[in-house]
Amino acid sequence: MAMNKFDKEKLVEIVLYILNKKGGLDYYSLIKTLYFAELDHLAKWGRRITTDDVCAMPYGPVLSHLLNAIKNEGKDKELADMLHNVFQTPKNDAPYVLLPLREADEDYLSESEKEALDKSIAENSSLSFSQLMSKSHDDVWKKYFENGTGRKVIPTIALADAAHASDVMKEYIRENMELD
Repeated sequence: MAMNKFDKEKLVEIVLYILNKKGGLDYYSLIKTLYFAELDHLAKWGRRITTDDVCAMPYGPVLSHLLNAIKNEGKDKELADMLHNVFQTPKNDAPYVLLPLREADEDYLSESEKEALDKSIAENSSLSFSQLMSKSHDDVWKKYFENGTGRKVIPTIALADAAHASDVMKEYIRENMELD
């Protein structure tokens, strides 16, 4: 799904929010922290924090536009430029670590989104690569990864299953998806 300008600006502020809370983070931990915040927020409030596609990849589900922009890959040069203007990497010392260059503009985030992000930061941002990979390799990921072919977008309702959302919440999500 294509992201509009506001979606991209919000994603940049979310990245800064997480990076500032941790004083920097490797991009795998950043993406998994955001992924688990997405699941938590979806199960509790019936909507995601971002509009980024979640894809089943070899190392688990990832927010695909975010990953591509961080790695300077993909088609969204605008998002890549926006992100690379707000973080730096220590280059040879730790090329996968992202360090924030400014504070996040929290006006882009609701209180419920900050609550989900804070919870995920506390629970996930200090886990090792293998712990995060194991935690995110659930049945939903397995279903959409399809024998190693990867890059299949995981639908929001499947993410609600991964989040263990209640049946009532899943119905609410379905109804809202139909309205959209």
